[in-house]
Amino acid sequence: MTESQNGTIADKQSQAFDFEAFGVRRSPWQRLLLLASPIILISLVHFLTLVYLARQHPFGNYATETDFYHLYAPDAERLAAGQFPQNTFQGPGYPATLALIAKLTGISGDLFTAGKWLSVVCAVLCGLLIFVLFARLFGYWVGVGAQLVAIASGEFPQFSINAATDVFFLLLCLAALVVFTDERIAPRLRAALTGALVGICYLIRYNGLFLLAACLIGITLLDLFKRERRERFVLSVVFAALFLIVSSPWLIANYKHHGSPFYNANYLNMATEFYPELVANKTNQDATRALAERFHSFADMLRYDPKRLITRYPANLYETLRCSFKETLVNRWVAWMAWLGVLLALGRRRSKNVSLVLIAGALYLLLMALNHWETRYYFFVMVLYAGFAVFAAKSWLEMARSVGWLKSRAFALIPIALIAAMFAFSLAESRRDVTQFLADQPIEIIAARDYLAGVGAVGGKRIVARKPHLPYLSRNEWVFFPQVKSLDEFRAWVEANRVDYIAVGKRELKERKELSALGKPEKAPDWLEAVWVNDDPVFILYKPRLKAESAPPR
Repeated sequence: MTESQNGTIADKQSQAFDFEAFGVRRSPWQRLLLLASPIILISLVHFLTLVYLARQHPFGNYATETDFYHLYAPDAERLAAGQFPQNTFQGPGYPATLALIAKLTGISGDLFTAGKWLSVVCAVLCGLLIFVLFARLFGYWVGVGAQLVAIASGEFPQFSINAATDVFFLLLCLAALVVFTDERIAPRLRAALTGALVGICYLIRYNGLFLLAACLIGITLLDLFKRERRERFVLSVVFAALFLIVSSPWLIANYKHHGSPFYNANYLNMATEFYPELVANKTNQDATRALAERFHSFADMLRYDPKRLITRYPANLYETLRCSFKETLVNRWVAWMAWLGVLLALGRRRSKNVSLVLIAGALYLLLMALNHWETRYYFFVMVLYAGFAVFAAKSWLEMARSVGWLKSRAFALIPIALIAAMFAFSLAESRRDVTQFLADQPIEIIAARDYLAGVGAVGGKRIVARKPHLPYLSRNEWVFFPQVKSLDEFRAWVEANRVDYIAVGKRELKERKELSALGKPEKAPDWLEAVWVNDDPVFILYKPRLKAESAPPR
């Protein structure tokens, strides 16, 4: 590459990122270094902060990391052993990644550590891609502000140290959009790379299909690649082909195992949202396990009450939009500023790339309105809120100056102050969230695991528990706590099933209130023996004094 070519690239990047705001002349490489310095600094501070927090999180909590011990880690071990994964709610992408990391790093005995540090790295990379995406849409400083606001928003910092799919999935969604909107890449290669990335997104979470639809709209209707109709068709075929090539091994395996390449059990999550009366308004495992006895496919769920589905969906969509203003996702001022930014973008900065991003966001909301609200499901929306909120903070000054107002350079400090305020409010809220998260770690599980190891109860023991943490960490078999309504009913269940230990802690007592007597060993029935007790928080291991039949758990 010649010096003149270097200069051309630097000049283009300077112009794209509003470099003229610096007001000084510099060489091309100095310009690139100056432009990169804030991003490098933000990313470095972000990474070091997450490292500090992650070191205080040595094992999974009772909330979303339940899925790690229940689904992801066991499936990673199954895949490593050449077995078919058992998780029917997500594809095999995340556990396969865990298995690969464990193999490459030699930490196969500690998959939680692999998952936690994967989230840390992905969170930092998400920040970088947020910058790239919104700098491309609205200019350099909007990208910087979007990165700052997003990485400090709501539950995103908490999940940045969580062993879960959420931040990993977000990274791949952002990577697909960044590649798809990069005009420096040849159209067919861009379509192929994006198709492959969307295929990986689908293998992580099935709702990654929203990007499949958004990108096809971008190629055909928006004409993002600026090509004739025939070439747009070719690009669509290339995009779809790479999506299928990447996802086809799983589609084929899923077909052979379940009879459909697209089989998944997310209809149970939809049923908890549309038929809440069937499960007492619960959306947890008690609900999906109960509904699994009634519904066995999407068709079953749709046939149950199609009128309810049609009439309730608009209310679900409205509730989803309302919940997006919660502090657990973004600060409320950020949310309001984001919607103002959307209006300003449509009116003043409309472009094909902006339209694509807004279409992707709309499709995501429309798809996720079929499910119940959980903040972590909407990190993609959080990113859009951060970017458009910062754009709004910057745009009002441009509008004023376009009509001759606020010409003084001093007024440029007002958008900076607005962005700084959004960042500060977001950081204060997320800091409280992370503090509470780290304070609620189930340390009693580690003590119980050590007790089981001390008495030789490792491997082959059947442990009844509401959560899978103790059985997994002690390398025993988890038996989900039965949905019984009395001690007598529980005794009958234990008599009919082989059980070695029964774990009773705050989660069991919360979900099985009829068994509250088990929270105190002195009040427990005589057919249970408390062999290990933790007082604060309460966690008790019981051994049944009954002779169980050999029948499997029901």
